Amino acid sequence: MSMARPAGAAPVPALAATATLPTAPASNAAASNGVPAALRIPLAGMALHEAVGIAISRHPDIGRANAVVAQSEAEIAVARSAWYPKLEYGVRPGYGGSFGSGGNDMGARASVGVSQLLYDFGRTASKISAADASLVQRRHELSDTVEQIAYNTASIYIELAASQAVMAAAQRQLETLAVTRDKIGQRVRAGLSVSSDGTMADVAIQRARTETLRARTRFDVAASRLAELIGVRPERVAELTRTEDEVRGLGDEGDDIEHTPKVLAAAAAAEAAHARVTLAEAERFPSVSVGVSRSVSTGRANANDDTWIGVAIAGDFSLGGLNRHRIDAARAGQRAAQQALDNERLLARTTLHSAATEAAGAAARTQSYAQMIALLRASRDLYWQEYILNKRTLTDVLNPEREIFLAEQEWIGAVADGMLARIKAHAATGRFVALLREHDSASHP
Repeated sequence: MSMARPAGAAPVPALAATATLPTAPASNAAASNGVPAALRIPLAGMALHEAVGIAISRHPDIGRANAVVAQSEAEIAVARSAWYPKLEYGVRPGYGGSFGSGGNDMGARASVGVSQLLYDFGRTASKISAADASLVQRRHELSDTVEQIAYNTASIYIELAASQAVMAAAQRQLETLAVTRDKIGQRVRAGLSVSSDGTMADVAIQRARTETLRARTRFDVAASRLAELIGVRPERVAELTRTEDEVRGLGDEGDDIEHTPKVLAAAAAAEAAHARVTLAEAERFPSVSVGVSRSVSTGRANANDDTWIGVAIAGDFSLGGLNRHRIDAARAGQRAAQQALDNERLLARTTLHSAATEAAGAAARTQSYAQMIALLRASRDLYWQEYILNKRTLTDVLNPEREIFLAEQEWIGAVADGMLARIKAHAATGRFVALLREHDSASHP
């Protein structure tokens, strides 16, 4: 998607970026000399991939998602431990009697044993499958969290770049009006223009100053929002057109919604729900294990002292239909998980289609406003010549300058909307961060 650029935009200084986008969430401190990564990136001319990289490296929600992944890994180990031998022991000190003891006395009973699960009709296997699927789900949710943070950071960054461009346009308007005011002052002193023309020009200059202040406030607000995410407040960011080049350099939007993090996470959740159905069905059956145990007591000879080796069959049956209700609940959860998967697919398709429409509309608006700016600049110069010949009023000279600023403001908004639409499409397919890494690697081999 190519966007036209109006002439007269100020060139942007070359970036001296030193940081690269991290390949995995990391801590605040850089590996080199313990210097925070944010401090190794120049604050003047910060690029999009640099801002996104800092936000990913320090955002607490990514740390939370990593902790959830670690929890899921531990839950797999818990489920698999059922297949390992289990040591059972117990000590019961107290006062009492037993068969053949002839009375009560103080003593203690102790037991120790080892058991090994042999078969449980798929109960443990279902627990492991559910835990495996949950781990896959958490990992995709981590990827989605990274994508969302990257998208949010990019949105704020583009707002900051747009407000910076609007501020520059307002400053150009102010400078041009100041030059015009000087020319009018010379004409008034020479008696070629009336003194009210000077007053009218002063009003236009004051209005331009107000618009410059409004643009500065917009920039400060966006800079403060970005500082919350990256920990530092940039003095300025890369020029809007340079940021547009970076976004267009990411490539075309993909349409493979089946491999987006949200869809993959929902598919894993559906798989986990299926495993929980199998687990609920297996709960109806007993478990079979083999074991050996030894029980001893202190005091008089005790009939409870024995050694046991054999097979144990254990299970339960609820008169309230517990197992049936477990199965019904698990099947309902499975249906809900499948509907959630279909919903994520629908949302991904909707986001892609809306992003494509937004990008096309932004491109058309950009072309239109670029042509309007060119025409207004030509008209402004022509109107000044006609004003000198007393064929135009000063209002005809001053109005185009404001119209140029308003058109530039709209052009900037269209460029920003186009970038946001493309980034939204990349984030919807879960490719935004990966494409940024590839682009950064290509730029800094």
